[in-house]
Amino acid sequence: MNKILIAVSNLDYAREWAESFKQQSSEWTFHIWTPESPPIGAHYAVVWQPPQALFKQEKNLKAVFNLGAGVDALGVGTVIPKELPVYRVEDGGMAAQMAEYAIYGVILATGRFDVYARQQAERRWQTHAPILRAQWPVGVMGYGQIGAQVAQSVAQLGYTVAAWARSKRTETQGVELFTGAAQFEQFLQRTRILINVLPLTDATRGIINRRTLALLRPDGFVINMARGAHVVDEDLLAAVRSRQLRGALLDVFHTEPLPAEHPFWTEPGITITPHIAGISMRQETTAQIMHKIALLQQGQEPSGRVDTQLQY
Repeated sequence: MNKILIAVSNLDYAREWAESFKQQSSEWTFHIWTPESPPIGAHYAVVWQPPQALFKQEKNLKAVFNLGAGVDALGVGTVIPKELPVYRVEDGGMAAQMAEYAIYGVILATGRFDVYARQQAERRWQTHAPILRAQWPVGVMGYGQIGAQVAQSVAQLGYTVAAWARSKRTETQGVELFTGAAQFEQFLQRTRILINVLPLTDATRGIINRRTLALLRPDGFVINMARGAHVVDEDLLAAVRSRQLRGALLDVFHTEPLPAEHPFWTEPGITITPHIAGISMRQETTAQIMHKIALLQQGQEPSGRVDTQLQY
């Protein structure tokens, strides 16, 4: 019988994922891995932050599937052997959620509706001119499947949107695209609302820092829903406190849950959410993984394979 191993640190979550996978296929058996589990000769592993012991124990694995789009915590090439193919979830129901989150951040940035909330408390009826979207150019860092949907969704609201990616793309869907280190400063200088959906790699760690924030247009705003390690916390706080930035919407942090003593909690202008911008939808994710496994079984190469050099 074909065997798939599920390795998630929370056993309740692992059981829920196993039940969802069972609904997708009756041709495979699904097994929950724990440190006490004996080797079962699994063919594939579905994981979230897996321990190295799993891969030392299961020697017959053909591929590993990550339960999310970000693969920075997998330890590809260290925890996971270099020769073992690793595949990420592409979208998995997250892109629409993250586009929605980005729009929420844009609304926070412009502050168009803040005055009406204050007026309601005062029982005052007064209209104000709408914002001028041309004054709020949006820049999206990262232009994969999720970044593309974020950029296009914001653009549909009439904002001028550009994107930046580390490498060139053949299809930009009409979004102005800046690429590589040579065009990074130019991208930042035309941006007032900066949205980050980059993968976390050695090259992007700490990319939102004093220097990059200084290149944004004045009175800017940062939306981070990628990884906390993209941000140098002290630099972002300094930019908000000096009014260089009008604020930030942050969904991800260096340490999660965010420690109670962290200054982000109480800093005016910073809005915090608990890593909810894009949550993998079980049905979409399990269906996608099983489809990729079916392709591998047929000798075909599915999309979403992690490049160990690029780290995504």
